[in-house]
Amino acid sequence: MKWIGLWAMILAVPAVWAGSAHVDFDKQLIFPQELGGMTFEVSELYNNKALGYALLYTKDPDFACEVSVLNLGRSEIPDGCESDGIEVIFQGVEVQLQREQEEGTIADLKTRGTRVVPPTSPLQFKNRIFQFSEFREVDGKTNSIPRINSVYVTGSHNHFIRVQFRFDIAENRAAQAMADQLVKQLVLLLIAENSEDDLTLAACEALIYGPGDYSGMLAAQHVFAQAQEMGELNVYDSFFVWPQNYKKPENADLLVAAYFAGMLQVVIPEHLDSGGEYEAFDAMLTAYETMRARDQISAIAELDAWAKAPDRKAEYRKQLVEFGYVAPE
Repeated sequence: MKWIGLWAMILAVPAVWAGSAHVDFDKQLIFPQELGGMTFEVSELYNNKALGYALLYTKDPDFACEVSVLNLGRSEIPDGCESDGIEVIFQGVEVQLQREQEEGTIADLKTRGTRVVPPTSPLQFKNRIFQFSEFREVDGKTNSIPRINSVYVTGSHNHFIRVQFRFDIAENRAAQAMADQLVKQLVLLLIAENSEDDLTLAACEALIYGPGDYSGMLAAQHVFAQAQEMGELNVYDSFFVWPQNYKKPENADLLVAAYFAGMLQVVIPEHLDSGGEYEAFDAMLTAYETMRARDQISAIAELDAWAKAPDRKAEYRKQLVEFGYVAPE
């Protein structure tokens, strides 16, 4: 993993699953599409799958945020910010920054102190500030930009939660406001008690809007498992229009999972046995558009045409007729 290290926030809490980007089913955690005004970009496992994963959020070139859930190979990690592993994580961050300095990408590295935040909270983070200058190309010239790496670490769910937030010192006022809210909201995320329906609905959203990375693939497995338990779902499988005369496109199964996700978003909140047929069609097209934009699936002519239709609901009804599922009106 080569990401810059950074730090976290959740904008929408009480409906924690709304706008979800990643669901950790083992720990029953739901991470949002936005953290502190930054947008979720991608998730990734560490090289050793057992060690954990990281989520990357960004906003413009000035702000970047990485939330890592990792265990350092330990089997028992207490809640809170007082275990010896916390200092080990800070030391690891410092070593990485020293390596960046040796490689010449940053300079003037210094540590600006450590504190515990929030002052009163059911779960607290230890925060350490690192300051350095980053070399950046601007208008053909290399400038030295003062930067901050604000690192927050705590123990929760038998893992370490490491949140790193990098920003230009010139943006310090905005970053401080973001940081205060981020920590408070992250605490709420970590102590939330999500139901199975919460996790499934969050997985549906993570899959539909980010099907091709680690989070989407993880969500797809869960959605498939949930859909298999609901035997009354009405599936129009002719919408799975894989090109003829060659094998099914890579990642096409994620489109099928997104189709089921659209259905589950309707039937689960209403406790229905079936329904959501149009929403399934729409969800599959949304996932397809995302994957095409990220070059994660080859083009499928029919899906391209349906996705571009000015009225998807009308297009859906038209295709039901053409496939013979309903009679013409």
